[in-house]
Amino acid sequence: MKSLHHNSFAIMMNEVVDAGRCCACASCVLVCPHNVIEYIDNIPKQIAKKDAPFDYCGISEGAGCDVCANVCPRLWPREEHLKDIVFKNDRPYEGVFGIYRHIFVAKTKRDEIKERAQDGGIVTALLAWALRKGKIDGSVVSAVGDNDNPCFPSPKVATTEKEILSSAGSWYTYCPNNLALKEVRERGLKKVAFVGVPCQITPLRKMENMDPSFLVGEKKRDKIIDKQRGFLRDMSARVEFNIGLFCTEVFLPELMTERIEKDMGIPLTEVSKFNVKGEVLIYKKDGDVSTIPLQEAASKYQRPECQHCSDFSAEMADISCGGIGTTNATVIIIRTKKGEEIWREFEADGNVDVQTIEENKLAWNVLHRLARKQKSRVPDASHRSGTEAGLPQYWPTEAAAIKSEEFKGSNMQKSEIISRLAVAYGDDSAFDDTVGYMAGQPIPGDPGNPEPGQKLKLPPPPKPKQGGASPLWIKSELEAELE
Repeated sequence: MKSLHHNSFAIMMNEVVDAGRCCACASCVLVCPHNVIEYIDNIPKQIAKKDAPFDYCGISEGAGCDVCANVCPRLWPREEHLKDIVFKNDRPYEGVFGIYRHIFVAKTKRDEIKERAQDGGIVTALLAWALRKGKIDGSVVSAVGDNDNPCFPSPKVATTEKEILSSAGSWYTYCPNNLALKEVRERGLKKVAFVGVPCQITPLRKMENMDPSFLVGEKKRDKIIDKQRGFLRDMSARVEFNIGLFCTEVFLPELMTERIEKDMGIPLTEVSKFNVKGEVLIYKKDGDVSTIPLQEAASKYQRPECQHCSDFSAEMADISCGGIGTTNATVIIIRTKKGEEIWREFEADGNVDVQTIEENKLAWNVLHRLARKQKSRVPDASHRSGTEAGLPQYWPTEAAAIKSEEFKGSNMQKSEIISRLAVAYGDDSAFDDTVGYMAGQPIPGDPGNPEPGQKLKLPPPPKPKQGGASPLWIKSELEAELE
């Protein structure tokens, strides 16, 4: 157990990057306080010392740092091990697709968003509403801008409704949205909405919750500890709420450049958007739609790193969204109290049409199948990767206790330890004790995992009063009865 709490730069570079497990979220680059790594050719690379090995960081092996490894989503703790610290006891229901408070289906009422939208236009509509109401001062999104190649989005900070609308839709090539948080910091934005796929949401939760005592060391003065703490905490502290996008995989660039543009003869400049509904749908600006069999796209052009992800439905998000099993509508999973609060105001303003999940049984079944399939596909990896069965939940208090034992063998005076810990923790509120966190109620009627050789049986969709409707469903039903 002790070894799990000591992930380092060298471990990350060897067991994640060099091993081909890196999701390329670039969170390690974002939080590096000492300009040791850079995002080059869609992968983090050591740039501080050109003649040094790829896994060498002088700060890590000298004074100590390793902020990068502590936020990496491909090292323990992973989503499964962060549930207790992220949700604590605020977890009404829990199933194969994670913890949730409400699950339902919705679509925007705004026609100009429907035209651009991927499915129900909910993410775009919610961001635009939150900006207009002053809930946020910007959004981190991916979009194809004037300086981007056609069909290849880059991370953007949208601070106007026009910029938010231009980000509608998905392109299915990887875009490291986390890197845009650097611009958020540089521009002094204080409360942004963050939109990303699961492997981009998880690093945000680790930035928020990893115990910072690992920053304290014998060779490190308060000024350096304070700098490293700032990079660990500051970017995620600027995220007012996050929206996670359902994701099975993204595709290699060759799907666009080789298959679509060369083989199919479709100029990428003429593509307006993509979607995946049992096949890859290519929408062209002239109104035509071309298709590629999903099996072909997945087998030939799936990014191999995606096989190391077990999180289909963005289980660490405040609100998760995806267009599975629906037509022009979005499945919404509200996971946190913060997510519920923002959604209540959004829906109450008359922005959306909603349906219960019972009315969308196909979407419920597809969600279960895809979530279960993704959890089972991850190959075995090192102990530190967090892929082994039975690994424990992450407890900041346990991490602090392990660090405290290390202090006993150091040359630091007690007063030095106390002083440096105060800098490392800054204004963090005390973490809750490890005792008392409870799992959410299981999905009503869930038969659980089948025995080997038996057919998987899916649970029925939950009733509206069991979380299967929007937070305002009961209120609206009562009002309808009174009319």
